[in-house]
Amino acid sequence: MPAPSRRHPAATALTGFLRLPFRRIVLRTALALLALPTSRHAGAQTSGSIALVSEHSLRGLSLSSRRPALQLRIEHDAAAGWYAGTFLSMVELPGSSAKSQLVAYAGHARRLASGASWELGASQAVFPGERRYDYLEAYAGLSFDRAGVRFYLSPSYYGAGKTAYLELNAFHPLGERLRLVARAGLLHRIGEHGSSRRNRADLRLGLDADVGDCTLQLAWLARQRDPVARARHARALAASASYAF
Repeated sequence: MPAPSRRHPAATALTGFLRLPFRRIVLRTALALLALPTSRHAGAQTSGSIALVSEHSLRGLSLSSRRPALQLRIEHDAAAGWYAGTFLSMVELPGSSAKSQLVAYAGHARRLASGASWELGASQAVFPGERRYDYLEAYAGLSFDRAGVRFYLSPSYYGAGKTAYLELNAFHPLGERLRLVARAGLLHRIGEHGSSRRNRADLRLGLDADVGDCTLQLAWLARQRDPVARARHARALAASASYAF
């Protein structure tokens, strides 16, 4: 009688990990990379920032009911282009008990011979106390010296259906500590969403000022009207102050 096969513990652990829902893989990968000690990886580093914003806005929508919010971001850049991070912000959504939003993300970036760089990654947004708004996004991006483009896909954006989102970012220095920043985005709803309007564009133009380790920003925001969106549209003017560490 043949002896029963014995699997290596690492193989068993890997199989169990791959059987997890994709959103848990993103979360666990992000937290694991954040826990890596930087001394073991050449070029690896951990950074973060804390910010006070006049309003937590995303893609033209207000996620804090037009009220100020505190935000925290921590990111770890590991060896060979891998990175992971977490973002935490106060939120206030209409008809929702959620008071915070947690986003975990992980990806891989690589520089090309031309000087540009590409990246692939995924993120999971979680709203404790209101899980119906949780959503997963996968993204691909291309970055240049002063501009970049990212394309996102979500199977259930805020629990409302499949979406695709195209984002363009750029900046122009006005001096050693001042720069103009711009972001434009286009959201496209895939499939039936109960509305004939499937596209929504948004725009953000701002002025950044570096003061030591702090960055101050004053921005103007605009977006198309959207009867499907559950959150309020963001205010036209926004301000923020962030500290990097």
